[in-house]
Amino acid sequence: MQFKCGTAYPGKTIVFAVTQPHAMRLAEVFEQMYPQYPDMVQVITSKMERTDDLIDRFKKEEMPRIAISVDLLDTGIDVPEVVNLVFMKPVHSIIKMQQMIGRGTRNNDACRYSHRLPNGRKNEFLIIDFWENQFDKDPSEETVAQNLPVTVKIFNTRLKLLEFYLNNQESIDSQQVIRDLRQQIGQIPLDTFSVQQVYSQVEEAWQDSFWRYLTKVKIDFLRTQVAPLLRFVAGVDVAAATFTNKVERLKLEIVTGDVNAGTVQSIADDVSYLPDFVYQDSQCRGSMDLCLSSKLRTATPEQLNRIIADLASQMRNRRSRPSSFVEIDLRDRIAVSGYITLGEGGEQVYIEEYRQRVEGKVSEIVETHPTIAAIRNGEAVTDLQLVALERTLRQELGGGNVQLSESNIRKAFNLKVESLLAFLRELLEIEGLPDYQEIVRRNFEEFIAQRQFNANQIRFLRAVENVFLKKRRLEVADLYEEPLDRFGEDAVERWFSEEQVDELIEFTEQLVA
Repeated sequence: MQFKCGTAYPGKTIVFAVTQPHAMRLAEVFEQMYPQYPDMVQVITSKMERTDDLIDRFKKEEMPRIAISVDLLDTGIDVPEVVNLVFMKPVHSIIKMQQMIGRGTRNNDACRYSHRLPNGRKNEFLIIDFWENQFDKDPSEETVAQNLPVTVKIFNTRLKLLEFYLNNQESIDSQQVIRDLRQQIGQIPLDTFSVQQVYSQVEEAWQDSFWRYLTKVKIDFLRTQVAPLLRFVAGVDVAAATFTNKVERLKLEIVTGDVNAGTVQSIADDVSYLPDFVYQDSQCRGSMDLCLSSKLRTATPEQLNRIIADLASQMRNRRSRPSSFVEIDLRDRIAVSGYITLGEGGEQVYIEEYRQRVEGKVSEIVETHPTIAAIRNGEAVTDLQLVALERTLRQELGGGNVQLSESNIRKAFNLKVESLLAFLRELLEIEGLPDYQEIVRRNFEEFIAQRQFNANQIRFLRAVENVFLKKRRLEVADLYEEPLDRFGEDAVERWFSEEQVDELIEFTEQLVA
């Protein structure tokens, strides 16, 4: 299989790598194989210096033709001339995968550099996949749920069972499903910050009156509003929950007449690895015998409930299976335990305690900030209001006993963000809250569009935009320093009047965060 090429070189190509070391190794291998093309490949990740400049080069210049990235170029970047996407990492989220594929879907009309395209036009693009990713999945399929916590999977399966029983809600089996669902809801920690933020919207699920008569609308409410909160349940016995999920799935398959042999086999395998002392327990023996027999395919809901009660808690004692996996040396990029080190004094804080500090401080801010109040009330907010919110977050979270930074967010919350607005969006699940960078770029576009600038001025202002995003401020002296000095020491005087410079500085002062 060959890359799509423009002229003698590959067309613009994005390679999606697993980790920073992986990306660097790929670049090294390319350089060893093709030393005659020293500028062809560029690693572009968040750990590189002057990332914005590297992205800008990839967009606008002839070289590099191949960008190797880890997450940074998966979404958001707009390079219409990209005609090759190389997947060198697995992608489990179909939504994420579609966003990554979107890097190649810009059509020919959007392309500015036709000489970089195969035969001068972009009629298609090529995907090269090294991980057998599944590109043909429907995003609406529940298979995306493989990334969900197992507690949420169990809840969603039980909701599907409840839908099956809607016309017979008084039956013993239906009432058992309701009890199981309510027991799960009762485990949701109501005192946590994230649950408190939405509790008023879901409170009815805790009321007896909600469950007296169930409808499809109520089940949809439980699936979309309540189920996601189960990810906050602490102390989950993962082995027991995983087994429970399999048995609940089999229960659904049996009552709907669509039994999957793989589900039956997986349950039997789990039980077969339980130690002898479990089988010798008279309470467990009957359930084990059923799981290891052909009768499991036709078990009743009552029998399957008994299997869960008898055997789920025993799964932690299960003997290890022979491993069929090959061990590789790709280390996890994000720490999930340990310490956060704060400030020059080097105070070390457990990650869990640090998360609580951050969430508590965020709670104080959102309770009083007018921009958050406007968003909650469904009111339109201006870009300047959002900048003010980013500024407040920086001031309130950047010091004291929190000292929040992109690095600490990554360690403590497993999130990779470039602004605190983005962090707030993920933490509070506020859809539509833009990144600070997006706001700045949008305002620069408006600033340029509203004025009669020539081509040289526009190129200079695009570079000023990148400088501002890096420094989050702009002073007159910055216009004469690196990297803007590449336009010439007297570029400012040649291309802009004093009034235009003053106007630019005044404009950027509104965006400072």
